[in-house]
Amino acid sequence: MGGSAPDGPARAARTPDDVVTAWVVSPHLLVAQAVSAALASADVPVEVHAWESVVEEARAAADGGGTRHVVAIFDEPDSLTAVEMISALVAVGDVRVAVVAAAPAAVWWGGLLEGAAVDIVTRTTSVSQLVEVVERLTAGDPLMEPERRTAVRAAWAKALDRRQELISLMRTLSPQQLRVLELLAAGHRAREVAGIMGVTVGTVRSHVKALRAKLGAKTQLEAVAMLRRVYEVGAGDLLPRPREAPGEGTSHGAPGRPSGAAPADTGAPRARR
Repeated sequence: MGGSAPDGPARAARTPDDVVTAWVVSPHLLVAQAVSAALASADVPVEVHAWESVVEEARAAADGGGTRHVVAIFDEPDSLTAVEMISALVAVGDVRVAVVAAAPAAVWWGGLLEGAAVDIVTRTTSVSQLVEVVERLTAGDPLMEPERRTAVRAAWAKALDRRQELISLMRTLSPQQLRVLELLAAGHRAREVAGIMGVTVGTVRSHVKALRAKLGAKTQLEAVAMLRRVYEVGAGDLLPRPREAPGEGTSHGAPGRPSGAAPADTGAPRARR
């Protein structure tokens, strides 16, 4: 991991070794185990919990008076999935989460920064910085300066606004043009798209030319990037999807959905209030 430590002054407090202060979770178990081992070497007692079951375990812990502090580590997350999971974790109630992620991904978390339950920390390199994250989290201290929290929320709001503009543009496409663009975004080549849709390669290229004109995209790659950005921040009113073509494969992602796209109802943070 690489990046900066939490905002603000460090704390020097320690907790007795036999008291678990926080849970460590990650979509990649080896990452969570490595972080836990690093903290254990500094006499900071934490537990590794499975990413897939952490929400249910948090609910059970809440009933039993268990830990309410979670350090979530993300190396290369599917960002929408990660945001959805942390959103569900916070919804358990009385849970504080330190999201340790790459700085460019911070905008993904803007919808969860309205309250004080979630803090974002850019990825750290040293054990001492990890210790500081846990100590300040469990002490109830904020890990982000108010100015930075505001800035991330503003970036998220701007991304949402841009996303709405892109949705409006996408809705100008015909069902066939949208399907072509989705399949291209899923990694299919023009010939594969033609086979899936049962049309000629020339028809696919005509659709690409037309959709680029509607979107104002200079290249096919730019048009694909515009579609992907529709899915990059939050869930909400996603585009209606054309009916899937018979026999469409899934080797490049879910049928009819670009790789990394969100399902229609994900529970991720909605548009800002």
